[in-house]
Amino acid sequence: MAGKSLTAKVSKVRALVDSFVPAVAFRKLHGILYALEVQVADGKYQHHAVVRLCEALLATAELYDIPDGLAGQLEEAACAVVALVEDRR
Repeated sequence: MAGKSLTAKVSKVRALVDSFVPAVAFRKLHGILYALEVQVADGKYQHHAVVRLCEALLATAELYDIPDGLAGQLEEAACAVVALVEDRR
């Protein structure tokens, strides 16, 4: 059950990143997101890796001209992933 909630939170991040178009313009974000998805896929994630990938995702997002509303949603979603991982520590 716990793994499913983490996967659901990462899926929310995926949905937000997928909403940034054209996708090719945001390929760095997609690459980091893919690494995050692989990290949590089997439920045997490394805490520090998930946290750092979320940090990298947000730092990279700052390089793009993402509307404030979407940027805020992305930050909330990524922080929710980190919070869940921190709570399980």
